[in-house]
Amino acid sequence: MLVLAILIVFAVLLVVFGLLMRMFRRLTRRATFDPLEWLEDFSASAYRPMERLLDNRDYTFLAAQAGFEPSIARRLRRERVGIFHSYLAEMIRDFHRLMLAARVVSVFASEDQSAFIATLWRVRWSFYASVVAVEIHVALHWLGIGTVDVQGLLASMHRMELDTMRLLPA
Repeated sequence: MLVLAILIVFAVLLVVFGLLMRMFRRLTRRATFDPLEWLEDFSASAYRPMERLLDNRDYTFLAAQAGFEPSIARRLRRERVGIFHSYLAEMIRDFHRLMLAARVVSVFASEDQSAFIATLWRVRWSFYASVVAVEIHVALHWLGIGTVDVQGLLASMHRMELDTMRLLPA
């Protein structure tokens, strides 16, 4: 029964994830912005608060306080999951913008960047796989099960940022 419930949650998350990816790709394409100008202000470190946002230690601390009621923890968990999803939506949008900036920069690079373009595909799929894994863990966290590790997502963003910045002319 538990396995069936997990499979259903996973299937729903995959469908939602697919729809979100489609929507964000459309929004990113429609948005008119200068990728190089945007890249100057971008920093993957802006997403570091995601690391601690769903940390279970806060709930443990809260439970140890006088006057604690489980409804308080449920409300906090719900609010933090909402904030986390806002961060995640922004991260996905910025990742698509980073991909666009990387393609633009590689086109105008002084050296051949065909190997870099090939790695972009691997980084993209690694990022998407990390998003799916995080969404599954967020769903479980919302149920009070397990923790959420965003290291893979943050590493993908940071790697894309560094690789793209490396291609910029001095």
